[in-house]
Amino acid sequence: MSNTNKMLYDILVYLRISAASASKSVAAKILENHEKATVYSKLDGKTSQQKIADSTGVPQRTISEWLNLFVESGLASEPNEFYPSHKALFTLREVGIDMASLKRRKGKPPKPAVISDASAPDTADQKTAELERM
Repeated sequence: MSNTNKMLYDILVYLRISAASASKSVAAKILENHEKATVYSKLDGKTSQQKIADSTGVPQRTISEWLNLFVESGLASEPNEFYPSHKALFTLREVGIDMASLKRRKGKPPKPAVISDASAPDTADQKTAELERM
């Protein structure tokens, strides 16, 4: 590794640690419940909103609203030329979020969608589940 690459790496690590530290108070306010933190933790820059909705049971419309909030708060980046989907800028651990201590949103906890075969999910059941969560 060249000295330049080592120096750039050291700068990157320092900036990442500084940014995560500065973002802790914002993250605590924004990621205040289990569902939001779960959605945030799935933002890898590759996974679509619909796939996140399917795996978490959180409606896609809600996820879309949360993604805007995450971006505005400096916790995530929008899709770009490098990442086709939103990307979390930090891990939950880096911003001091402990999933075990977070409360679930009021109402029925969301259940992840489980598709046992290649057939399409029953949309009537999905709409009923979404209405129950509202």
